[in-house]
Amino acid sequence: MLTEAELQKQWESLTFTNDFVFSRVMHDENICRQVVELILGVRIGRIHYLSAQDEHKTDPDSMRIIMDVFLRDENRIITVEMQTGRKKELPKRSRYYQSVADVSTTPTGAKYRNLPDNILIFICTFDPFDRDLPRYTFQYTCDEDPTLKLQDGSLRIFLNATANHLDSLDQKLQAFYHYLQEGVVESELARTISESITTLKNNSLERRHYMTWAVKMADARYDGYDEGYEKGISIGLERGRATGREEGAYQTKLETARNLLSMGLEPEQVAQGTDLPLGTVLELRNDCDR
Repeated sequence: MLTEAELQKQWESLTFTNDFVFSRVMHDENICRQVVELILGVRIGRIHYLSAQDEHKTDPDSMRIIMDVFLRDENRIITVEMQTGRKKELPKRSRYYQSVADVSTTPTGAKYRNLPDNILIFICTFDPFDRDLPRYTFQYTCDEDPTLKLQDGSLRIFLNATANHLDSLDQKLQAFYHYLQEGVVESELARTISESITTLKNNSLERRHYMTWAVKMADARYDGYDEGYEKGISIGLERGRATGREEGAYQTKLETARNLLSMGLEPEQVAQGTDLPLGTVLELRNDCDR
């Protein structure tokens, strides 16, 4: 269980890459607009809604997800996620996020031609594809003719905040990367984000919200550890029992084979009757002859 002092220390050290801080700061429409426009390199229209850390499910039995930032303008639905842990399932996770974004924003009876563009942005504090590229942009293309794009309106962007080579990015985006990497304030956007975080940390109500959130997250992790530990113990016990049963059955076969050999049966007959390898039976006969 986290102590008050540990929670306070966490609170004071939080940065923009923390899920809680990221979702709170990006709830500021001005900051969110600037970040999204900077990453996409295009202007976005009026934001119709902006949600942070909301749970989304396509139906009661489907897997739930919590989106950091989920917004829409006249032409697009945009999901922005902060990713701080290396997750091997990130590509498939991105696929699921986009499908949920489509389903949760498409009313019954809608025409396919009216579906808005679906853009997913993962800001990663690690290199998701180990190519040291500052960004990875994915769109569907034809294997037989890579110049042919599906043009279904879907786009996935993964930012690699740890990239060493940023020359391919414009100066404003480079400054954003420097802020993600080291907290260096080199642009007006970085300054605005930094000031927003300072204001957030001076808000006692937000501090309590964070502590409640952090405790819930820690409890969920501990529950996962406990469940995994108990499952591991259970699997280990079952495997132990299975191994014991197998070993017991094997020893029974060996004892039966010894008895049959002592009765004068040929090794081939004993092997056939006990389902033991002939080599094993011959070794048993040699041991008996000594």
